[in-house]
Amino acid sequence: MDNLKDKILIRQAIKEDLPAINGILNYATMNTNYNLNTKPRSEHDALKWYEEHIRDGYPVVIAELRGQVIGWASLSRFREYTGYNTTAEISVYVSVNHRHKGVGTTLLTTLITMARGKYHCLVAVVTDNNWASLALHTRCGFIANTTFREIGYKNNTFIDITFMTKLLDD
Repeated sequence: MDNLKDKILIRQAIKEDLPAINGILNYATMNTNYNLNTKPRSEHDALKWYEEHIRDGYPVVIAELRGQVIGWASLSRFREYTGYNTTAEISVYVSVNHRHKGVGTTLLTTLITMARGKYHCLVAVVTDNNWASLALHTRCGFIANTTFREIGYKNNTFIDITFMTKLLDD
């Protein structure tokens, strides 16, 4: 595909995008160890997640190609304690047919731009078997801070998790 990034529309997600967002997430949940959930997210839970993000001011954006949602990304509350209000956790998911084509980079850089001025630090929590995500975040200026060995467990496998951060006040 010739320069896919030039053909992608990045926009704020709307409720009508939730089936596609949920489909991309649930594919990762059921087919990889990149997401440590073991059950697909229900439509009800997806709507609750979306409404909480919008209410609390955390963006959810989608990558659209010819009217089809091919990826999404969001910022989320990192932890409940108010001392973390200047930090947000970032999530990026790309549909299986559009990976390794710049969609993740476009989504991630969009959210970094949106986060500047509102947050001091972004956190990415990445499974160590997800080499593409580790590389994506590194390319976009995230630094691996620590790896928790065998902290996750899915599909009869213990999984290492790396916390990566990007400071935005630079």
